[in-house]
Amino acid sequence: MIGGNVSTNAGGLRYLRYGTLHGNVLGLEVVLADGRILDALFSLKKDSSGYDVKQLFIGAEGTLGVVTAVSIALAPKPRSSQIAVLGLSDFSKIQKAFVLARQNLGEIISAFEFWERRCNELVVQYEKNPSPLADPHEFFVMIETRGSFERHDVEKMDAYLEVLSAEGLVEETKVFRDSDEMERTWLFRSQMAEAHAKSGCMHVYDFSLPSRYQHDLLVAVKTHLTNAGLYGVADAPVRDVTIFGHIGDDNIHLQVVADEFGGVVEEVMEPWVYEWVGGHGGSVAAEHGLGMHKGKFLKYSKSPVVIDTMKSIKQMLDPNGIMNPGKHVERA
Repeated sequence: MIGGNVSTNAGGLRYLRYGTLHGNVLGLEVVLADGRILDALFSLKKDSSGYDVKQLFIGAEGTLGVVTAVSIALAPKPRSSQIAVLGLSDFSKIQKAFVLARQNLGEIISAFEFWERRCNELVVQYEKNPSPLADPHEFFVMIETRGSFERHDVEKMDAYLEVLSAEGLVEETKVFRDSDEMERTWLFRSQMAEAHAKSGCMHVYDFSLPSRYQHDLLVAVKTHLTNAGLYGVADAPVRDVTIFGHIGDDNIHLQVVADEFGGVVEEVMEPWVYEWVGGHGGSVAAEHGLGMHKGKFLKYSKSPVVIDTMKSIKQMLDPNGIMNPGKHVERA
């Protein structure tokens, strides 16, 4: 399982605190295409003796070799944890709340999630899970902190929420410090993909996109689909268009829920949406990789020289194309 996580550079909800596997993997053992075993299974945290070869295999999706052993840096289990959920009226206030969170919560902030009103409604409707806040809001934010001294962490959170209120950024706030309550709040957040899938045929897109453009993406997609006659009119095949994601690391999930998979919806969305994201400084794959489908869209977020370099590495390490063939950069 860990080898698979490494090969896909699996992200996580707490990237903001712990970073990616590129920063946490200290060493790897990899079986290469020619049968040789690449022993880079180091445990040193600082090593500038040549190329950092292990990085080639993190996120390569098994196209360069098979990861068989991993040396990974672990973080201590936190002694104190708390979650605050905020209700906000517009997306710009989320961005301001995030900046203030970095300034006021500092080293203890571990997650900063957001979702929009429709996402909240879908979880309540299809997962039968009550909303974490009493009132409806256009946007919701969930902030988690993890630290080592509870009183200190509580004081910092309370002071942060006072700043948000004084700035007029929030309509409602609620803090959860009981472990069961925090678990239920995380469950609510984690059920969003399932709720969308239960509501129809979900076309899901995983992008990295500068946060200042994330709400623009939602507006652009709705406009694009409306102009194509697929959304916002009677009997339109698209039921919902929503976003949620990890505002702290610019990772956004776009959902287009339709009556059926593929077909005209996919034809209208692709490659248009990938080109839009690339044109706004984003990446076509944030945390779920390229696989068989996204390779052909790589050109929208990587330059020709970068793609050629990736192909050269693939050719050098796997000249016969036997490692997870037909995927990743081979599709570019």
